[in-house]
Amino acid sequence: MRKRFKGLLCFIAFLLILSTILFVFYFIYTKLNNNDGDIKITGSLSINFHDGNVIDFDKSKDTVITIINNGNEGVYYYIEFINLNSETDINYSLTDNNVININDILSNQSEIISSYIFIDAGEIQNYDLKFSSSSENTKRIEINIEEESLESNSFAETILKNDVVKDKPLTIVGKQEATTDEGLIEESDDFGSSYYFRGNTLNNNVLINNLKFKIVRINGDGSVKLVLDENIEKLSEYYEDGNYKFKETTIYSALNSWINENLGKYSSFLSNQKYCNDTLLNENTFYAYTRVMEDNIPSLICLSEKFTSKVALLTVDEVLFAGATINNENKSFYLYNENITSDIYLMTSAKLLNNTYYPFVLSTTGKIESDVPGTYLRSVRPVITIIKTAMVTGTGTIDDPYILIES
Repeated sequence: MRKRFKGLLCFIAFLLILSTILFVFYFIYTKLNNNDGDIKITGSLSINFHDGNVIDFDKSKDTVITIINNGNEGVYYYIEFINLNSETDINYSLTDNNVININDILSNQSEIISSYIFIDAGEIQNYDLKFSSSSENTKRIEINIEEESLESNSFAETILKNDVVKDKPLTIVGKQEATTDEGLIEESDDFGSSYYFRGNTLNNNVLINNLKFKIVRINGDGSVKLVLDENIEKLSEYYEDGNYKFKETTIYSALNSWINENLGKYSSFLSNQKYCNDTLLNENTFYAYTRVMEDNIPSLICLSEKFTSKVALLTVDEVLFAGATINNENKSFYLYNENITSDIYLMTSAKLLNNTYYPFVLSTTGKIESDVPGTYLRSVRPVITIIKTAMVTGTGTIDDPYILIES
């Protein structure tokens, strides 16, 4: 009798343990397959929204997101905010303390804040996400993360498929000039993971309206930044009347006139992008001068105010990442053009001496300089950004450049 009782107890205990295990597995399965819950599955990715993917807050809110790649190969994904419910702009920051470090203002509209973020097989990425607002009213933001398959022929996807992405360049950015084809390299920018071309690259060519452009980089939001492969016909001074704020300068007027005349019918492809002017002044020099000329800290993250436009110039940082330096000439990287016979104005501020503004320039020998007054007539190379959804054909070579597909 006693043995039978013990056997019954053991059987009951086994049932309890089994039911507990089944409950746990059911709970995990339910969480993993419920997109409205804390955990979401998209392709190879498991995404844990630690406070849910719908965030309600008044003044501020901090949360964490964990992304795990359970697949056998690396994949790309994007992060977006959707179904916003707020009457005011919201400040936010998104960082993984490694590559991504975004600080921006989110208007009352849905938008992809970072695109083509790469995660390797088996990798775990943790994000700190912070929201804040000066308004007291309740705000609601829904966070969405999806895997990007690279199966379409959008511009950024085509570039990524045609190139092997490297995690670092062969030469040191800012210190060593790049004279060989160093390819496509990953670096963080204001929107997340950017991918820039460096050196004497051969497959970053684009043809628009019979005008030749060079791809500078894929922006972190999935748009693609291009620079004209030559200068516009007329030289221009950078500014006049003491006003060097970029959108009020002479050179900005020249850029807008050129883009309206040459790319007017392609305006639907042009992104109204955020560009960096770097105009924070420290006595007679700008902080950008100290950062680049003295400390050698080039960055694709804007450390000054940004402005929105459909046309701009290259920054000194982009030219350094492309392969130039401040010390040596470089006639063997993709931004050098022997047919340009005048220094090229850049959009980054260098010095302000005796009420004269000095922007950085790229010299005719492929070197960064900072001693050209902005009142001189110099070359202008327009920079445009192609929208994320643009589709292209081609492979990017000289003989088979990328060409936008018109709808």
